[in-house]
Amino acid sequence: MKKYTKNDIKSKRALSITEASDYACVSRATISNWLMCGLLPYEDLPGRGKGNYKFRLIRRNELDEFLNKHHNSFPGRNNKTSQKPFLMPKDA
Repeated sequence: MKKYTKNDIKSKRALSITEASDYACVSRATISNWLMCGLLPYEDLPGRGKGNYKFRLIRRNELDEFLNKHHNSFPGRNNKTSQKPFLMPKDA
């Protein structure tokens, strides 16, 4: 599977689940969970896959807003040296 660089991703407005997971430094499963829980908005592309295999696009600006709102210590997102585990927000 291709590893996307931050520069590749920063130039895009919409991200796949793989690109979003690389950008946020989390697993694909974490991004999928956020989508399925309704925490992160996405768009299904018509005619592309079914069920769990649907092709979903996430707007990069919405992902940035989500990350800034819910957690500010993802690896590579700031200069803090201590990393805290991500916890699901209570208001979800």
